Amino acid sequence: MFHGLKTGFWVRATLRHLNQNGLMAVLVRKGDEDAGSVFIMLNGRDGRIAILREQGARWLRQTFEDSDTESAMMQANAYLERQKRYDPDLWIMEVDVLDSTHPLEHDITTRRFSHED
Repeated sequence: MFHGLKTGFWVRATLRHLNQNGLMAVLVRKGDEDAGSVFIMLNGRDGRIAILREQGARWLRQTFEDSDTESAMMQANAYLERQKRYDPDLWIMEVDVLDSTHPLEHDITTRRFSHED
């Protein structure tokens, strides 16, 4: 059984936290207020894109790199479109970062109350 914060509450709090700490974070897609997967797209000024996906009490990272930034963005968007088919209630946040390899997942918590999967 899932023991954690409601998704809508967690997303709004996380967006506020990121923006108050100097990052530009926006909500790209609103999902179900109570549930739904959370994806965070890290749009790096280095031309790379990473997507964090909440998996239990941790974040999994998927990186999209290409010599062409537009191609990397297309790959990331295609990945998110596939995920929407599995979970139509998912949430997507986008964060502009200097370097997409920065481990932002160490700076934010998941919705879980405990560190059990």
